[in-house]
Amino acid sequence: MRWREEIDELHRFFEAYFLGTESSIERAEAVFAPEFSFVGASGTESDRDNTLQMIRDGHAHTSNLTITTSDHRLVLQTADVIVATYIEHHQLSEGINHRLSTVVFVPDPTAPNGLLWKHVHETWIT
Repeated sequence: MRWREEIDELHRFFEAYFLGTESSIERAEAVFAPEFSFVGASGTESDRDNTLQMIRDGHAHTSNLTITTSDHRLVLQTADVIVATYIEHHQLSEGINHRLSTVVFVPDPTAPNGLLWKHVHETWIT
């Protein structure tokens, strides 16, 4: 299971999708577990369907965006779950923002990198 690669690959997809150089949302659909939940940096919570709709709504919304991740840290790994943290960086024309993210993965041999995203919680870093 390649948790760090999964984090980086999904964020490269987000960057391409929001820039409009990627038009299919299949990458996100393939890795969000059916019971996926997301808590955004502003505290809003959404389920899988709402999160996918937010991603769809953001397609090609900018022409200037770079998304990177750093400070990857494994918090817990068992046969049934992986919990990790990382810092997500968004460079936009109007500036840069950072968020500390925690992800809960569950193994799935059919998913890219063998993992499904079960839960994500982001917090703004100021």
